[in-house]
Amino acid sequence: MRICIVQTAFEGHPSEKASHTWRYLCLRTDNSQYDPLCDPSRYVSPEAHTFEHRFVHKATLKQDIDAMCEEKFDMYLSCLWGGPWDNVAGIDAAEYLDTKGVTVLTNTSSAMRMHYSKNDFYARGRTMGLNVPGNTPSHYPKIVKFGDAMSSLALDYESICDSEDAVTKRVAYLKTQEPDAEIVVQDYISGPEVNAVVIEMGTNIVALEPAEYVFPSNTPSEKAFLTFDNKFHKVGSGEIRTRLVTDEPRRTNIQKAACLAFKVAGMGNGGGWGRTDMRVDSRTGKVYALEVNHFPTVFYPGGMYTSDKVIARTYPGAQAALFDMLVATKLIQMKAIDKSHEGVAGFFDTFSPTYNNMWGAETFSFIREEMMRFDWSGSVLDLACGTGWLGKCIREAGHSARVTGVDISPKMAASEACREYYERPVVIEPMESNIMSAEPNVYEHICCFNGFQFLEPSTFTAVLSRMFMLAEKSVSFETDDLPQEHLDLFKERSGGGLMYNNMETGRRFGTPMGWRKVLERPSKLFHSPHFGGDVHGCFFRFERVGAGHGNGVNGVNGTNGEANGAGTRDWL
Repeated sequence: MRICIVQTAFEGHPSEKASHTWRYLCLRTDNSQYDPLCDPSRYVSPEAHTFEHRFVHKATLKQDIDAMCEEKFDMYLSCLWGGPWDNVAGIDAAEYLDTKGVTVLTNTSSAMRMHYSKNDFYARGRTMGLNVPGNTPSHYPKIVKFGDAMSSLALDYESICDSEDAVTKRVAYLKTQEPDAEIVVQDYISGPEVNAVVIEMGTNIVALEPAEYVFPSNTPSEKAFLTFDNKFHKVGSGEIRTRLVTDEPRRTNIQKAACLAFKVAGMGNGGGWGRTDMRVDSRTGKVYALEVNHFPTVFYPGGMYTSDKVIARTYPGAQAALFDMLVATKLIQMKAIDKSHEGVAGFFDTFSPTYNNMWGAETFSFIREEMMRFDWSGSVLDLACGTGWLGKCIREAGHSARVTGVDISPKMAASEACREYYERPVVIEPMESNIMSAEPNVYEHICCFNGFQFLEPSTFTAVLSRMFMLAEKSVSFETDDLPQEHLDLFKERSGGGLMYNNMETGRRFGTPMGWRKVLERPSKLFHSPHFGGDVHGCFFRFERVGAGHGNGVNGVNGTNGEANGAGTRDWL
């Protein structure tokens, strides 16, 4: 796909405030003074997507957006960030972009408005059961900060106040900086500062692995928070370190709070992504949400920001796969592939009475003779289960397994083998819808045979990522090297169903950290009874390293001897 990256442009003479806030995050249009832009092309192969930057100036936002929309990009990745009193494009530009009828992946205007009105966020959060810091009378210390700014602007050690007089003075000081600003006064939560990137996955909302900021051991509690200087200097220099949160139940509690905060911020159903910043009360363990950043620091140069490091370490397929998850989610939300699904389902409904004649083909022989040599005991999720060949093989090979099937064709799933070897009922829905909403800690083995060719490449990558996230022991699949004439004939004969050659996309995915590849076998798959000619492909099986010893997003587990259960492998 051809992707437009919509960037906020500085105006040539930025205010001191805007320049100070973003000199570490953004690039001026003349390429000077500022750090690199958010740019997925650092991680995404040009064979998958191409990216072009377009800049929006506050003074000419409509003209700039009109011009980029006239270029007919496939999708628009919004990196707009300007707030209510920044002199650069932001909320107003996002609102105008939302009216243009183009496909926008991230940073909706409604999410931006909630981000820049923290008092509204806190009020809404309380009604939805989100823990947010209060303002308890006569309880100190307090923290005083802007409620309509971002990036820890004006946060320093003087922001922590131990008396009403100190609070009054700090509020007055902030008003001298911005007279019309919204001011937040809250109880200061003493304890670790943590965050988690949150991603929409289809209609589901998922928090990735949380990270914790670890201050030097001699740091007083009232100074162990991310001031502007700490965030942009001491974290970058390594004086303040970051590590994955792997201890339970803290990890799960942080992820649950991050997802709820994402919903409170109105980022579900189109927001794409966000990053929830939180603190964990050291006395009670309760997680408090501070804010949801609509623009997480992702797709920057490697090692520059914590969120990118977390994704590189723990997200199966890393940044390239995460971008495809954004794309696939948008396609699912837009129902852009429903017509293809109807064609595929109709084709296999018609094919179902004779499909078992294919069971002698090389694909099925390989599964029976080679794949069954591996362990399949426990719970199995079979995506695109068809008429139940895999379940039959598992039973006949003597594995003790509970097999759940998912297929798009009701008539395929009504087969005798599905009734005999699968949990009832077989789930009838597109595999990407099922896997995105699947719960963790349910399936030990997840597989897909003779199904990935019906997923467009971004959705294929997104589904593969999710399989690795959820499988506790193994992931198995095959990819088909389909000639173009095969793809064209299928579209014609299925009434609009689409097939794709995902061979190279699968190879680019690689082996996620925490997994090992135990099988990669090129093979003839079958001779097509409908289109003629042999179809070749490749079988893969991956097994989780140390399966059964904890299950992070990507199998990164702690070791003993560190505070809060963090091990040496958890440092970022």
